[in-house]
Order: sequence, then C-alpha cells, then structure tokens
Amino acid sequence: MTVKIITDTSCDLPPELEGELKRLGVKAIPFLFHFGLEEHWDKTMSVKEFLARAAKTWPTTAAPSVGAFIEAFRECVVAGDQVVCITITSKHSATYSTAVLASQEFPAGQVAVVDSLELSLGQGLLVLAAARAAREGKSLEQVVETVRALHKRLHFFLAFETVEYLVKGGRASRLTGALASVLKIRPIIALVDGELTLLEKPRGREAARQKLLQMALSHFPAEMVGVAHIDNEAGARELLKELSAQTGYPAEKILLVDVGLALAAHGGPGTVGVVVASKVAGD
Repeated sequence: MTVKIITDTSCDLPPELEGELKRLGVKAIPFLFHFGLEEHWDKTMSVKEFLARAAKTWPTTAAPSVGAFIEAFRECVVAGDQVVCITITSKHSATYSTAVLASQEFPAGQVAVVDSLELSLGQGLLVLAAARAAREGKSLEQVVETVRALHKRLHFFLAFETVEYLVKGGRASRLTGALASVLKIRPIIALVDGELTLLEKPRGREAARQKLLQMALSHFPAEMVGVAHIDNEAGARELLKELSAQTGYPAEKILLVDVGLALAAHGGPGTVGVVVASKVAGD
C-alpha cells in the first residue's frame, strides 16, 4: 500500500518542480472562477489574462466540490492506496472543510486531510515534501508529520503593489483602499496561522522591498528559499538577486514562481513575496 498525494490548484511551484509532482502522481483539484456568466477552471488561463479580465469584471471563486474530492479519493482507495490531501489554508477557503467531508465517505485511516495553513508557493513546498516522503515509502502518518514539521519552519511574506484587490475581495474597506492609494502605501502581508495578516504599511515601492527583505532575512539560515510574484518577474528577479547577495544562498537554488490565480485574486499585479523554510523551527 502506497500513499498518494492530492492537493488543490492554489499549490504553486516552478515548472520543473510541478513536473516532478506530476511524475510522482500528485493530483491537483481545480478551483472554478466565474466572470459574470463565464466559467473558467483555475490554471487554464495566464495570470496576465486573468488580471485583464478582473479589471473589467471582478470574479467570484468556487472551491472544489465534495464530489470532485470523493472521485479523486476513490480512485486511489480502489487501487489499494492511502491518501494525504493537502489543501489551501482554511482561513481563506472552504476547500479544507469540503475535503474533510469527502474523506468521511471512506474507511478510517484511508484518507488524511491536512490544512496547509498556506497558499501558493508555501503550499507548494508542503506538497512537494509530502510527495517526496511518499516516494520514500513513508507511512500515511509519517507523511502527515513531514508536512506539519515543515510548516513550522515556513515563513511567507508578501509586498502588495496595491490594496485594490483586497478591497474588491472584501478584505479591506474602500476607505482604507483610498487612503492607501493617496499615501502610496505598499502593505506587507504575512501568513500568520493561515491568515493573510497586515504587518507593516511602508510608503513607496523601495521602502516596501527593503522591509520585505528585512523580514525574510530574519529567518535565515534557510533550507529552501523561493520568490513569488504576480505579473512582476523583473521585480522578483531583483529581489532574488539581493536575497542571494545578502545571505550567500545560491541564486540558482532560489525558486522563482509566477503564482496562480488563487493568490492573484488577493494580491493583484506587481505583488512580490518571499517564502523561507528556516533550518530551525520557531526561529
């Protein structure tokens, strides 16, 4: 009996690591986006196209259905395998509760659902660790422990270019958005216990970049480092080079990711972020 990994399309990794997940049999259940009457599955359009459409019609998002998870779980269980399902943070999506509900259709011990308390690249690193642990022949319980142990060492910080998308998504008031625009505030957001949480409100792009670097550097030495962006590759590469220069961490080993639609719907164009997997938990 082997352990199969299932996740959702909030999970982001660079193309070469996404390829590794596919080779390891990881399945990602997609979100559904609605632009008015139009429906689109997550990751079936580019982030650039998504942002262009969102500028005209703000999309609504539907989490994967219970049926989609049941079908994916059943395929594994019928084949004689166990399942570890790792979902986007439950603080910003109903996906976790939906997957838990689906898991109850199967005998105890067959399906374990883990709330990643992450999204995008943070979630991707957890899924990758789980898939590699499963490949090594670890048990379901050991795979789950691998995910939880890594999560304790993960730190994800984001610098938003604008609060417009937070306002549209109902996560900030219109007054806050207007003031932030006038003052040129570039909010620094972190995932704290799975929730996107405002940490700092620097004014101007350079101040935000320096604050983002400062926060990331405070969690070195690092085992893994990644830079994520939303339609801002130039800014992400600049950040990557500076991280490498200040820490000695090899630039070629820093992951670079153009994030998927789940995070793009929160952050909007220009966003850059850093994920650090510290070598020590609770640093």
